[in-house]
Amino acid sequence: MTHAATTDELVDDIERTREQLGETIDALSAKLDAKAAARRHWPELAVAGATLLGLVIVWKRMG
Repeated sequence: MTHAATTDELVDDIERTREQLGETIDALSAKLDAKAAARRHWPELAVAGATLLGLVIVWKRMG
């Protein structure tokens, strides 16, 4: 595996994660009672936050 392939894989992972995060945010935004939805979906929000943090770390290391 070359360094370029590894970088391409990371970029693909980042793009997939961004799409998933966007879908999660859209779903939560669609709820009428955002506070109740956040309480019901705290595990998903925690995963989204951790994913976002991981993306920032990977992005900084790539740059």
